[in-house]
Amino acid sequence: MSYKDVLVHLDDTDICAARVAASIALAKREGARVTGLAMALESTISTYIGIDFPASLTEAQADIVKKSAKSAVAKFEAAAKDAGVDYAVRIIECPATKAASRLAFFARHADLIFVGQPNPDSAGRAFQEALLEAVLHSSGRPVYVVPYIGRFERKTRRAVIAWDGSKKAVRAVNDAIPMLMARDEVDVLVVNPKKRSDEFGGQQGENLVDHLARYGIKAKVVQRTHPEVGVDTVILNHIADTGADLLVMGAFGHSRLREKAFGGVTNSILHQMTAPVMMSE
Repeated sequence: MSYKDVLVHLDDTDICAARVAASIALAKREGARVTGLAMALESTISTYIGIDFPASLTEAQADIVKKSAKSAVAKFEAAAKDAGVDYAVRIIECPATKAASRLAFFARHADLIFVGQPNPDSAGRAFQEALLEAVLHSSGRPVYVVPYIGRFERKTRRAVIAWDGSKKAVRAVNDAIPMLMARDEVDVLVVNPKKRSDEFGGQQGENLVDHLARYGIKAKVVQRTHPEVGVDTVILNHIADTGADLLVMGAFGHSRLREKAFGGVTNSILHQMTAPVMMSE
């Protein structure tokens, strides 16, 4: 099992470099093609406020966004060529209101999509969250979220699976198997484990460890009992304590309002993560 076709969202920001590096590193290891997708967003503000802007102003704005998209693509192409990976590029022109759905559409035609974590101090935070929400909830594909603070190289490559036995967690683990196979260690983290009867075959998480062993993945169950602490805090603390370089978990969402779109634990992880997160819904 391996990835053959991955997608990375490009923009002309400094933090995009970490996203590009992560996607290219995976593509090189898996022998996959990586496609860089940038967006040249068309302004719709005149439609909303009922004022026709001068054609020269509209054209100037269009030139700016196209140059920004081309700059992002050029940086991606240089990195891909330097790494010697198979790559492709796309520049999509669309209104900002359609950007999230367009990105989700193209994500459906890849094995995996790389996106950036929304930066809370960025003016574009709402737009970044809309993109992330769309690919998580509408693409049907796994999403690899790269922290806005960048990636840190670890001496030991270690993954943490946030395991609750749900179908979304199962989907995330299955989607992440190629990445888990590349890790030296994998923790199946069970927070506040439930009492199980004998029919489930031992402690919570043991069956998953046995399944992963069929792929040559060295995993172990790690149980943490802290009923007085939020699950998100326990997960984040475990990642910090172990120096893990990947978190695998299911993405939970309830409300369609953007600020509530992901549900409690998912929302906290996405906004406080310091290591890459692989999510599936």
